[in-house]
Amino acid sequence: PLLGALEEIAAARGKTCSQVAINWCISKGVLVIVGIRNPQQAIDNLGCLGWRLSAAEVIELEAIAARLPVKATQNVFQTA
Repeated sequence: PLLGALEEIAAARGKTCSQVAINWCISKGVLVIVGIRNPQQAIDNLGCLGWRLSAAEVIELEAIAARLPVKATQNVFQTA
């Protein structure tokens, strides 16, 4: 469900899923550190900048993410 929503938003905005996902994180105040393996990935990731998801898009993504059975790790250095 989440990937489908990312794909829909990406298609509507002329962006890639990764650009939408990174922009979503930025809109939440997260400092995003992406792994870049080649120059094309760096160029693609830069496409997340210079625009913002609408409030409705953020709400949609948040609602879908909240229903997922697996939660993302907030801090990979945090121990249980």
